[in-house]
Amino acid sequence: MIYTLGVAFSLLFRIIEAAILVDVVLSWIMPGKRGGLIDLLHVFTDPFMMPGRKIQEKLMPGLMIDFSPIIALLILDILRKIVFTIL
Repeated sequence: MIYTLGVAFSLLFRIIEAAILVDVVLSWIMPGKRGGLIDLLHVFTDPFMMPGRKIQEKLMPGLMIDFSPIIALLILDILRKIVFTIL
């Protein structure tokens, strides 16, 4: 039971990491575009990206480079450690 939960959470974290990376690549290829796939991707990535964007806007307002994916991956890593410590 615990092993199955561990595998499920591990898969979930990997999917979210991949979604963040795909979101970054798509933002380079198609900046400012909106659509079905991109909106679906944002449903999964925005909860992790928004805290990074807020932190960046407070510390470095108007910066042209978006560091929120890096912060999102750090948040995800912290959550992973918490979840696997509990399991």
